[in-house]
Amino acid sequence: MKLLFLEDVYPTARAGDVKEVKSGFARNFLIPKKLAVIATTHELNRAKKLREEAEKRRILEKEEWKGLISDIEKNTIEIEVRTGPTGRLYGSVTNAMIADKLENIINRNIDKKSIKIQNPIRTIGEYKIPANFYEDVSAKLTISVIPDEFSEIISEDEKAIQDDTKTDAKILDPTFEDVLKTSEKDNTLPDSSEEILDDSTKSDEDMLESDHDSQSSKKI
Repeated sequence: MKLLFLEDVYPTARAGDVKEVKSGFARNFLIPKKLAVIATTHELNRAKKLREEAEKRRILEKEEWKGLISDIEKNTIEIEVRTGPTGRLYGSVTNAMIADKLENIINRNIDKKSIKIQNPIRTIGEYKIPANFYEDVSAKLTISVIPDEFSEIISEDEKAIQDDTKTDAKILDPTFEDVLKTSEKDNTLPDSSEEILDDSTKSDEDMLESDHDSQSSKKI
């Protein structure tokens, strides 16, 4: 079916274009949404004027987006998510979530498809995400993924449990390093033991000498 497009419909056509499209797409979407009309002779006479008007709108819209880019790039978009104790998300950050937050910052509708998440975001941290808002108008979004309040409570509880578990395990099942440290401490004891033994040996020798002197005196 041949249609005259009244509005820009990316990537299919621009306003003023005349194109063949599938009948289902035309009757179920384009014509009911008043994005296009059947290309009759009467409608085709409007084509040139539609193209000129559409081009003016595109220029204005492009300039508006250029003016917004600095505000977009200087802001950090915070996305609060539910995470586990290790900081891993229950799911992932989507372009719809980012678009929703960005709309609140610039007060303008954002097409989620304009935000291109190249790799799944499944852990907390800061990310740079490319976005293409209009023809030749792109930006690098700074996304900060942070745990929500409930996630922080879970993390603290888990950390406390893990610390207690490690302490108990260390007491009940000492590691090789723990045993080695204990052994090294025990090996320092012989220094004092040797002194005691030396003192004991000296005392025995003194006693023997005393006995010997006593026996000698008797003989004399």
